Amino acid sequence: MIERELQFAAEVLVKDLLQTQKGETVAITADTAADVSVIEAVGRAAAMAGAKPCVVLMPAPAGVSLAADKDIQVEGLSGLLAHTDIWIELNVKWLLYSTPFYNAKKANPKLRHMCLTGTTADTLIRCVGNVNYPAMREFTVLLREKIAHAEKVRMVSPKGDVLTFENVPGRPISCKLGDAGVPGTHLYMGQIGWTPEIESVNGVICLDGSVAPDIGIITTPVKISVEHGCIRSITGGEEAKKYEAWLKSFEHPQMLRVSHAGIGFHPGAEVIGDILLDQRVWGSTTWGFGSIGAGMLPPEGVYAPSHSDAVSLHTDIYLDGKPLWIHGTLIDEELKALSGRLTCAGQEV
Repeated sequence: MIERELQFAAEVLVKDLLQTQKGETVAITADTAADVSVIEAVGRAAAMAGAKPCVVLMPAPAGVSLAADKDIQVEGLSGLLAHTDIWIELNVKWLLYSTPFYNAKKANPKLRHMCLTGTTADTLIRCVGNVNYPAMREFTVLLREKIAHAEKVRMVSPKGDVLTFENVPGRPISCKLGDAGVPGTHLYMGQIGWTPEIESVNGVICLDGSVAPDIGIITTPVKISVEHGCIRSITGGEEAKKYEAWLKSFEHPQMLRVSHAGIGFHPGAEVIGDILLDQRVWGSTTWGFGSIGAGMLPPEGVYAPSHSDAVSLHTDIYLDGKPLWIHGTLIDEELKALSGRLTCAGQEV
């Protein structure tokens, strides 16, 4: 049963989302920490679509993004990705924002990159195969419009920690609509991310979901005090100490600065230590630190030697003083009217 559901989800990914055509080349990259069953299912789906799949399996690097460079075959990967139509990234230690990523973007502007870092069979089934895409697109676009029109945002953790910031009118708001048939980097649906006015970010971020890379699921809340977009202190248990040490290990100031905010709303997402899934949990918020992609902050983004995503659960979210989510429950009436149709089963969220 699971095998059939996994294969169905892989075919949705390859045929419906990536719109793979006969004769196209598909590079599937993975590391030794990846789920082999997903690699096989996606490769099989690509072959069934008449494409030419090529699987590249590498030892899991010690770091992610640019920090992965020292452990991977930069030249070989860059060359492969420069001459392929589709790149499906299944690496647990992601290559997003690594040198091969940037080289491929420059050399191959038509590349369709699906970043599914760390995807497991269960993740692919719940977050690709069981999605009502028309309803999810409608929900996503409406939420994006609400964020785009908001001047001030306030987020409150279940512990009462408050964080406030201001949006920049016209700045890109990243959200995926399930259409990976066009050039660019694509991810699962179910999350919206944007870079606010960095200097306006003030307060405390309380992390109680997960942190990637290297930390995983949080057992003791990690509190990050932010002033004018910069981390001033990190407190909590052992995870807080480990996270602070990791961020500071790069000896680069951008690693201690906010890069983006995010809101999760995928009905199939649960916290399992897979950051792609964790940051899409219903009513969660995500904060990024480190590098900022050009898509978030054009034209060139902001360089940093790595990037981290950190998740807070059950966040109270207010746009210009109006509640959007409270304690993980959707409050906005327009969005609530759409929320019951987001999965193939049409279950209420």
